[in-house]
Amino acid sequence: MQGSDSFRLIVRRGPQPNQVYELNKDIVTLGRDITNDIVINDPEVSRHHLRLTRGAGGFTLEDLGSTNGTFVNGQRLTGARPLRQGDMIGLGETVTLAYEATAAAGAEAPGVTAPNAAQRAPVSPPPQQPVYSPASPPPYSSGYEQQPSYSAPQQAPAIQPPGAGYDYDPYAVREEEPQNTTRLVLIGCAVLSLICCCGTIGGAVLVDQLCLWDRIPIVWNILSALGLSLSSSCL
Repeated sequence: MQGSDSFRLIVRRGPQPNQVYELNKDIVTLGRDITNDIVINDPEVSRHHLRLTRGAGGFTLEDLGSTNGTFVNGQRLTGARPLRQGDMIGLGETVTLAYEATAAAGAEAPGVTAPNAAQRAPVSPPPQQPVYSPASPPPYSSGYEQQPSYSAPQQAPAIQPPGAGYDYDPYAVREEEPQNTTRLVLIGCAVLSLICCCGTIGGAVLVDQLCLWDRIPIVWNILSALGLSLSSSCL
């Protein structure tokens, strides 16, 4: 990339699809707050979400401690990262921006000048097709009408890599999120409680069948105080 190139962000997914933001400053901030250079009003975007800093070859992206994170091509940003042509920037889970570079108008490669009118090669007229009369068939005809030619079936176009003009969703491949430990703890407590209840009921049935209530002084006193009768097999 030349130093005269200009850069921009294009909204691929978000509150204003196809919105173009020109990066015409050396430091550009983006967020939900109106004090930013680029304002995107979306719940997934923090008040001060990210910062873009211009360098020799383009802009460098840096997250400003946003709540929902900044992603580049599906990978969460952990530090400053230089951007390349066609990178997809994700803000949370609902906003996607495309980073593109455009060459300055009228820019030419160094050492190359446009040829003038005198140096341009003359354009030769197209060759004329021979004309055949109805009485004389074309030389390729042998008394039969020319059969239509069949062309080979066209192959499907190759899949393009992520870049400019490519609808790429950086969230199709997302880093694995940590599991919800609270849910696992609740499930474990419920299973443990169920096991304790089943064990208590089973132990009470076993003690009653073996007539062991009188060997448990505290339980025997409680049952006697409540006036509960034992099983008929224990009498």
